[in-house]
Amino acid sequence: MPHVPLAPGAAFRGKTGSPYGDVIQEIDWSVGEIMKALKDNGLDKNTVVIFTSDNGPWLNYGNHAGSSGGLREGKGNSFEGGQRVPCLVRWKGVTPEGIVCNKLTSTIDLLPTIANICGTKLPSKKIDGVDILPLLKGDMEATPRKYFY
Repeated sequence: MPHVPLAPGAAFRGKTGSPYGDVIQEIDWSVGEIMKALKDNGLDKNTVVIFTSDNGPWLNYGNHAGSSGGLREGKGNSFEGGQRVPCLVRWKGVTPEGIVCNKLTSTIDLLPTIANICGTKLPSKKIDGVDILPLLKGDMEATPRKYFY
């Protein structure tokens, strides 16, 4: 949703002074609605919620792109501003609250990790992702990935 062309819903359009800010405000509200629905249906205690992104901001779109938070560059290059993205995990009773993990992971790690959580097999064709479940459980000494190319 935060990709151009930006299209905030009518309830959010013009609220922040920037179309990008409007979209981010709508995403924030939408995530809140999902979290509320999980709680209302008694699913919040056994559901892993992962909020992440696919790449850094598309900086050549100016204030329609977001921010790399002081990191160099953005989407489309290999500098940290294009590669490093937020990832928030909420898994009550499993992922410790308030910790920061600085280990190198990737969205490609989500498939093997979720497969492990669900007790299912990975596809027969090998992928480059690794299981990062120890990190989700708060083991900051774990090194699920030895190398990252």
